[in-house]
Amino acid sequence: MSARSQVQLLVVMPVFNEQASVRKTVLEWFHELENWTEDFIFLALDDGSTDATPVLLKRLKRQLGSRMQVVRHKNRGHGQTCLAGYREAAQRGIPWILQIDSDGQCDPQYFFRLWRLRESADVIYGRRKCREDGWRRKLASLILRGFLRLAAGVDCADANVPYRLMRTQCIVPCLDRIPSGFFLANVALAVLLRTAQVRQMLVPIRFRERYGGEPAVPLSKFWNKACELYGNLKSLKSGASPKNGHVRH
Repeated sequence: MSARSQVQLLVVMPVFNEQASVRKTVLEWFHELENWTEDFIFLALDDGSTDATPVLLKRLKRQLGSRMQVVRHKNRGHGQTCLAGYREAAQRGIPWILQIDSDGQCDPQYFFRLWRLRESADVIYGRRKCREDGWRRKLASLILRGFLRLAAGVDCADANVPYRLMRTQCIVPCLDRIPSGFFLANVALAVLLRTAQVRQMLVPIRFRERYGGEPAVPLSKFWNKACELYGNLKSLKSGASPKNGHVRH
């Protein structure tokens, strides 16, 4: 692995009970990343998985070497796990963060489109123009966009997309403004960045079906989570702190 000062990219991948997909996801991403840069660290953040995910991550670490790193902690939720990864990049002095999910929906073939634009923008989102995870998920994203307009007064085309490349120094000022009880904290970050002087771009991507397993928030719970998010966004706008205690299961 390159020296610490030469590491350019931290890949942040939150993981929760993804035994059906995590191995294939990590291996295909390693292959694609190595086509464009060797100066990366792949950080899997295990959010308290209760299946075989921790065992699979240990095997991947042995197989892939020092660039594959694993951190395990108690369940805190997807968004807060992402924030923990972002803070890790800041602490290590790594200039770029790539966030992906561990279920295989983030297609590595689009990585180079984001990577080659990194000097032209501070945050580059993959916009899910083609979605293979069903019309209900697409509808949920449209409803989220409306919620953000109503509750936060901003228009984010795809605020919850798990495919994003970010300049670390540009997002750090926003991290401490997101309370620990904020459901979908990565959405809060998108809202804060939308109102900051941060150069942003959108790159069309194809969003695949999951390799296996179940989403962290099933559609049956979507309305409850939407109401919770609405309250969180109103609190963020007013500067109040939402209640703590969200988990992924």
